[in-house]
Amino acid sequence: MREVGKVLFDDTLTAHPVVEDAKRRQEQKQRQQQEQAAARAARPLLNKHTYPELYARWVANGGGKLPKCRRCREYTIHWDEPAHVCEGYKPQFVEHTPERKERWEAEREEIRESRRQLKAVTCSVCGEILECPEDAEWHWEQHEGKPEREHYAIDGEPDGDLDGYEDEPEEDYCEGDDDGYDCD
Repeated sequence: MREVGKVLFDDTLTAHPVVEDAKRRQEQKQRQQQEQAAARAARPLLNKHTYPELYARWVANGGGKLPKCRRCREYTIHWDEPAHVCEGYKPQFVEHTPERKERWEAEREEIRESRRQLKAVTCSVCGEILECPEDAEWHWEQHEGKPEREHYAIDGEPDGDLDGYEDEPEEDYCEGDDDGYDCD
């Protein structure tokens, strides 16, 4: 008869095959996980994964117009392209600086001045700007001409006629009781 007792296995002296198999499987599993993580990191992230709520809404609406990036407002999000790397918010409107305001005021003042000159009464002879109607009357008496607005004379001639249009010659005019056919 055999002796009854416990059989203990000392793994420091010899390797147990089950333990060795478990260690080997554990190392293999860790290696696979590392390879999968490296493959995931190397695979580009697509826009449909970066913007899942926009993609879900786009699919729910049956496709259609592709949305734009909410930050830069320029990039159109194509779902199967690599993830959009946004540069950040780009203002759509120009910033109002004090220099810009000064430039606007200068331009407005130029417009006001040009309108004042168009409305001003100027002398057709010397081109002087006349401020009030009394000055215009006095100036008219001095030059024996009528003051007129500067913008009425289109071609710059003192009489205001356009080039190419001349008055009828006065020699064709007949006085008398004739019917006009035999005037000489």
